Amino acid sequence: MMVRRLLINGRIWEGEITADWREGVLLLPLSVVAERLGARLQWVAGTDELEIDKDGSKLRLSVGQEEASMQGERVPIGGPIYVTENVVMAPVSLICRCFDLRWAYLKDVDAVVLSRREPALSGKCIMIDAGHGGEDSGAISGDIVESELNWDIAQRLANILNLSGAEVQYTRGERQAMSLSQRVNLVRDAGADLVISIHQNSFAQAEINGTETYWYSSWPARRLAECVQNHVLEELETVNRGVREAAFYLLRHSPVVTVLAKLGFVTGCHDHPMLGSIWMRERAALGIFRGIREYIEG
Repeated sequence: MMVRRLLINGRIWEGEITADWREGVLLLPLSVVAERLGARLQWVAGTDELEIDKDGSKLRLSVGQEEASMQGERVPIGGPIYVTENVVMAPVSLICRCFDLRWAYLKDVDAVVLSRREPALSGKCIMIDAGHGGEDSGAISGDIVESELNWDIAQRLANILNLSGAEVQYTRGERQAMSLSQRVNLVRDAGADLVISIHQNSFAQAEINGTETYWYSSWPARRLAECVQNHVLEELETVNRGVREAAFYLLRHSPVVTVLAKLGFVTGCHDHPMLGSIWMRERAALGIFRGIREYIEG
């Protein structure tokens, strides 16, 4: 059973050959992963062996063999290796061991996520605030309820951050009602490094669409807002409504760098179907993740 998409270190790869389940083992195109991680892959002259070199760490393997050589040590391959259309398919467990990756399979979007432990994110506490909740549903348009949408994207973002080595906490549970002052207290008690608040927009006219990200008072917050806005726009291709300063309660009272992203208009003729797509929600989370990573690395 072929898998449609690969998400490698926060970037999407879609091609004719992505990933495949065989005998209960997930196989990935070795050359695709290697290329996107900056590794060198080549066949060893005069042999049927393939060598992967990543920062001086070498892996050698052969089609049909049950073991591979990693830095001279024999290691189990963990499943079948085969070649299709000149692409070597190798078990995800071997690839993760070779490149020091973590992985997850997202069934609802049929995608495999591969992520390294990001040095900049390791040990960082990221607080995710899913806007509204409980009886406060936020904006409603058709089958989209803002509080539920915010929570879904928050979970997807948390999954990517966890795979990358960050610690994630929430300001509310799935259907939990939390006041703004309670959320600020949770941020303070958690000792968070930064807060991402996820919201949506609504308007009477369906022609109004787009993404905007808010900050308040702090220049680091403005920088984080810019990073998040740019990467979300790259993923969603929505109208750019800009990075804005606003005195929202959470932005004013949070003790750490905090931004509030309004990803789209649930009432918008363009944004409504986009926000209703599970895959686009995953992409929204990817954009926010890359924005966080760029900000922390910078």
